[in-house]
Amino acid sequence: MEGTDTKTRRSVVEQFVKKTASRHEADEEEAMDAFQEARAKSREALMLDVRLTDGTIESFDYASLRRVKYTPDGRIVLRFGKDEVTAEGRNLDRLRCAISEHRARFIQQGTETELDIKPEDAAHIERIEIKEGDEEL
Repeated sequence: MEGTDTKTRRSVVEQFVKKTASRHEADEEEAMDAFQEARAKSREALMLDVRLTDGTIESFDYASLRRVKYTPDGRIVLRFGKDEVTAEGRNLDRLRCAISEHRARFIQQGTETELDIKPEDAAHIERIEIKEGDEEL
């Protein structure tokens, strides 16, 4: 019976080792996925996309972002060289912070339907206006 007992123990040990190995591989894959995601999120954006409700998307080079103005009444004014982008809405302070750190990938004009379903503390842009400045060649 001792031989049978030893064989059973090896089987249990082998099962445990297999579980540990497969869990380790899964943990390693999850860690690599998390690393890749964190790397992507930590990179600064090169351009800021301004998305309008009509489907128009205009991209502005972060390198030309010269000034960011935030007013508590719900307005952010961005100056890209001579161009000016104004976004009006609610709870835009965190968005301003992300833009000033070059981490926002886009700003998007929302709809009334979206406003109704968003939490009260969520950012919402009601209107975006783009004023193009004169380009000197």
